[in-house]
Amino acid sequence: MPALRLERIGNAVLGPLDLELAAGEAVALLGPSGAGKSTLLKIVAGLLPHRGRVIFEGRDLTGLPPHRRGIGYMSQDLHLFPHLSVAGNLALPLFFAGLDRQARARRVADTLALCAIAHRATRRPAQLSGGERQRAALARVLSLRPRLLLLDEPFANLDRDTRAGLWTELDALRRGRGMTALIVTHDPSEARALADRSVAIDAGRLNERTPLPCSPSTTRPSLAF
Repeated sequence: MPALRLERIGNAVLGPLDLELAAGEAVALLGPSGAGKSTLLKIVAGLLPHRGRVIFEGRDLTGLPPHRRGIGYMSQDLHLFPHLSVAGNLALPLFFAGLDRQARARRVADTLALCAIAHRATRRPAQLSGGERQRAALARVLSLRPRLLLLDEPFANLDRDTRAGLWTELDALRRGRGMTALIVTHDPSEARALADRSVAIDAGRLNERTPLPCSPSTTRPSLAF
C-alpha cells in the first residue's frame, strides 16, 4: 500500500491527476512556472479547495484543516515570525499542538541541534544569514515530527554552494527520520540530490515519471537521528 495516494486531484489549475508515493520515498515535482507544482503541494497541505481525495498512511485527509493533517509544509517564503527568536518560532506551533512548557523546551532544543542551528536560538530571523533562515524554517517544520514533508522550492534563494550543502543535510535528515516527501523544484540537480524519482508536471497534468540517476538511496548512507 502506498504511503501517499492522490486520487483524481483537480481544481481550476490542476488535473484531474493521480500520484502515489511509497513509504519513505521522496518525489521531486519538476516543471515550468505556472505548471501547477505549488498548487498541488498546497492541496496536499490542506490550503486550497479541490476535487478528489488525499490519503496518507490509510487516513483520508480530504476536508481536514491543515493543523489536523500531521504534515510538514515549508514554502519558499519560509514565513518565519520576525518578532520571535529562532527558538520562539519553533515553540509557537508546539504550543498550539498542546505540548506543555517542558516538552516544548526539550523538543525545541533537540530540533535546533538536529538542524545545526542551536547556536542561533536567541536570534531573530533578520539577524540570520540566508542559510541560517532556511535551517530555522526547516527546524520549525521538523519540530512537529511530521511523517510527510512538503517542500516548495526550499532553497531557491540561496547561492549554489550553500544549497548543495543543505541538500546533503536535508536528505540525511529525511532518510534518518523515514519521512515521505514531495518536493517542488526547477533544478534537476536539486531533484537528483533530494529525491528518489521525479515527476514532470505541465499545464496541470503529470506527463511522465522518471527514475533519477545516481539515486540518493544508493550513493549516500542513511543517517539515524
